[in-house]
Amino acid sequence: MSDLPEISVPKDGKSWVQVKARLSFTCAYEKDRIPPRDPEADQLYHYARWLRKKNLLPEDPAQYPKMERLLRIATAYGHDKANLELRSLLGEGNATSDNREEEIYQLTQDLIRRGIPGGYYDMARMLEQGYGVKEDEELALKYYRKAADLGNPEAQYVVGDKISGVGNPPDIQAIGYAMYRCAAEQGHGEAALEYAIHQKDLGNHEEALKIFQLGAKAGNEVAASFLEHGFTGPASNDELHYLGQTKDPERARRYLAIADMLSVYSYLKPQAPEIDRIVPLPPAKLPTWNGKLEWQEAWEANQPPPLPSEARIVAMAKAKGLDPATGRPLPK
Repeated sequence: MSDLPEISVPKDGKSWVQVKARLSFTCAYEKDRIPPRDPEADQLYHYARWLRKKNLLPEDPAQYPKMERLLRIATAYGHDKANLELRSLLGEGNATSDNREEEIYQLTQDLIRRGIPGGYYDMARMLEQGYGVKEDEELALKYYRKAADLGNPEAQYVVGDKISGVGNPPDIQAIGYAMYRCAAEQGHGEAALEYAIHQKDLGNHEEALKIFQLGAKAGNEVAASFLEHGFTGPASNDELHYLGQTKDPERARRYLAIADMLSVYSYLKPQAPEIDRIVPLPPAKLPTWNGKLEWQEAWEANQPPPLPSEARIVAMAKAKGLDPATGRPLPK
């Protein structure tokens, strides 16, 4: 594709000045590129996701056809997240397909045709691994960069990691860290962690605190742990833990509780979107807290999300030429 950007470091005599101009980055958010999702397709997706999470421990193979059916119907209505989840089932061998790799490729291409950033990211992964396409690391890098420019946080994290590395000039590294920050603002926990650690090491404690908080909100238990230690009163020469904060045992206790919960349930990818109400950053005072996260309470309540009626699901499938029983295309 001619519109794919470059990412590589200097070669063939190119100067770092040229590279910096080529690598320049403006933060973009993926949500601005996602078309409105059909409300009923969204319900199918969320119900399938709920089934999937409930099917992790223990695993019941009989649940996969139910997930596949709902995801196929939602995908037919253009639901980008259902598309991703369906491809995940196909890749694992937990969904039926006459040609698994080809179907995954076509589903990915559908997202790219619609300008959805995640499609470019997923194509980059396929090119990197040689899955369904010829392996091509250079082309994969271009797809990663395209996805990053369009706002995909996973791609911003990947590209940021590649150009913020040791050995690159500081102004080039700064572009990588800008990508980390952009991804962090979109809820990418690992990117938040990397950026916050970098800011901590530079002595920018206020910025580090802010981004560690974003990381914990996104579900990164290590970010929450850094915040916990930062409020235990470490000495200013403690390069690992010092965040410029005075000792605050209650804040430290709350961050420890959050980190523990995120760690225990890590296989479910929990988040803490309400963290600013539980343990706001100083100078805000701490409110009362019952010791649980909303995510944890919802998980323990075990209430399935709403789903359209069975008659409506059947009608949705038929309208897209799908078998109402399986969600797969009807023979033509």
